[in-house]
Amino acid sequence: IPLKTKEGKHHRNGLRFRALVEMLLGSAMRIGEALSLDRTKVDFERREARIIGKGDKERTVFFTDRALHWAKQYLDIREDDHPALFVRQDGKGRLKRPDIWRPFARYKKEAGIAKPVTPHILRHTAATTLLLNGCPVGHIREILGHERLETTCRYYLGLDNRAAKKAHSRYLTYVN
Repeated sequence: IPLKTKEGKHHRNGLRFRALVEMLLGSAMRIGEALSLDRTKVDFERREARIIGKGDKERTVFFTDRALHWAKQYLDIREDDHPALFVRQDGKGRLKRPDIWRPFARYKKEAGIAKPVTPHILRHTAATTLLLNGCPVGHIREILGHERLETTCRYYLGLDNRAAKKAHSRYLTYVN
């Protein structure tokens, strides 16, 4: 993702896209949630934001330091006063879903990635990373904003064969 132009200036679109990708990976938000964020709603100190998620339900999302770093980088170069965290190139409107498909396709191709890369796959990547790093599934449910634990379990349990093998050895024991 280009962050500087050939003249050494900030590449606004590249920086915006990098910030968006990092915010998705660093929070596990849905793309609609990320695009609906206003800059004043992101609490950089507490590393969180209140959002309206799926089903018009309010919830708290949490951000990694890395995600907030890139969001700050992007905000620092913006010259508009639009309230949205992610704005169109002209700074006069909120970035919308159709605006993001082209950069996802372009940067995927430039990186030589053969597998699909979409905002939702970044959400799955964040959730899978949480699981593989030992995060309890109940916390993953909360982070993802799933109403029911069964939804989280259906998508994410069973992904880590190593953990299953370790659990098998640990819990399936018989006394002689």
